[in-house]
Amino acid sequence: MCQNAPHTPTRHPPAWRHLLVATLLLAAPTAWAATSILIWPINPLIEGDRKAAALWLENRGEKPVSLQVRVFDWHQQERTDGLEPQRAVVGSPPVTEVQPGKQQMVRLILREPVSAGREHAYRVLVDEMLTPDSQGNADLGVQFQMRYSVPLFVIGSGARVDLRGTEEPGRLRPQLRYRISEAGGTRYLSVRNVGDAHARLSAVRLVQGSRAFSISDGLLGYVLAGAEMRWPLPREMPAGAGVLEARVNDADQPVRLAAD
Repeated sequence: MCQNAPHTPTRHPPAWRHLLVATLLLAAPTAWAATSILIWPINPLIEGDRKAAALWLENRGEKPVSLQVRVFDWHQQERTDGLEPQRAVVGSPPVTEVQPGKQQMVRLILREPVSAGREHAYRVLVDEMLTPDSQGNADLGVQFQMRYSVPLFVIGSGARVDLRGTEEPGRLRPQLRYRISEAGGTRYLSVRNVGDAHARLSAVRLVQGSRAFSISDGLLGYVLAGAEMRWPLPREMPAGAGVLEARVNDADQPVRLAAD
């Protein structure tokens, strides 16, 4: 088991760069009070000549936490996220124990070159492991209590990605189209990305004349390059045409998406 990095007072990035909780797997209702893992940044990037990115894990709970780190290839097909095993990127250390109040850096290491000039999407899964001792039953083996999922993007040589919407020539960037449809009595927002870089959508709203209707105040989701995703609209949202606005990636201001 790798030792924790020395703990020194640090100034954390802004709150939106933190991931505090993701998918609850096997935890009892009181488990969250016992362990609290803070992860940052929530959008690590390996770009240019870099061969690795840092992911920080902090234990804000009261007990030691054992964590397993794995990296999967991430794709979106038929408006669904999919993960596949891969060998191009690994986490080091793959398993670690973080003491209460301490931090651990995990290096996300690029072991194999990816296609030049393209963006490649991965998901980093951080699983909180329950050992037989913590379960009080030696027959249970290792089980998982919490799962945290962080996107990782690797940019092939010769390319850079535009995450702030600067429109700087030559950079990879998303190009988004949207439509509103109905299926099975539910209305959906579909967003298609015809660009060559991912889009992280947040603060999404539909503007109809002088009125604006919120679809998601925070993160709505991701649309990878060349993919399409959809989300159900709030039932109270009125029907009718409008203009869709959203914050895309790290842009400071929302932009208007083009209708499909």
